[in-house]
Amino acid sequence: MSLLKTVQEKDLVQGCVRQDRKYQKMLFEKYFSEMMSVCMRYARDNDDAKDILQNAFIKVFAKFAMYSGEGTLKGWIQSIVVRTAIDHYRRQQRENKNVVAEFEDWESGEEAEIEGDLAAEEIMKSVQMLPNMQRTVFNMFAIEGFSHKEIATELEITEGTSKWYLCEARKTLKLVLAPVYAYKLKEYAA
Repeated sequence: MSLLKTVQEKDLVQGCVRQDRKYQKMLFEKYFSEMMSVCMRYARDNDDAKDILQNAFIKVFAKFAMYSGEGTLKGWIQSIVVRTAIDHYRRQQRENKNVVAEFEDWESGEEAEIEGDLAAEEIMKSVQMLPNMQRTVFNMFAIEGFSHKEIATELEITEGTSKWYLCEARKTLKLVLAPVYAYKLKEYAA
């Protein structure tokens, strides 16, 4: 006959309150399969359920002095197991959201970086094909950050002429780059 069968529940409780490892082991063995079943309802797999159960029993042993004796010992342990399982589930959800968010940020960031590199490369090639004055005004305005007034002064043209060259450069770039980006969009969609 095993020692567990001869120990009264009140002795088991008192032993666990004293943090006696022998009684803690007996309590764990007594309720293992029932509490493991509870954990399996919340867990993804057997390993996950064991993690939940282990954390729950750590809490049970840490809080044993708070067990008032009202209700059954099994019910008290089960409520701790259920709360631990729910906490575990919530933590996983937060972690999954964080991982998904990080992955989406990384993926979209990497994709944007690749697109940015391609865009910059394609734009620079296209800008180099612009007529001289369009290319100069576009570079000064869009890349260097000059105002139309500053461009006009530097190139000895009017502000209106600067704006016109910029507008023409943009139209040309749209025409040149539109087929390139339409093709790239098809590649991304595939």
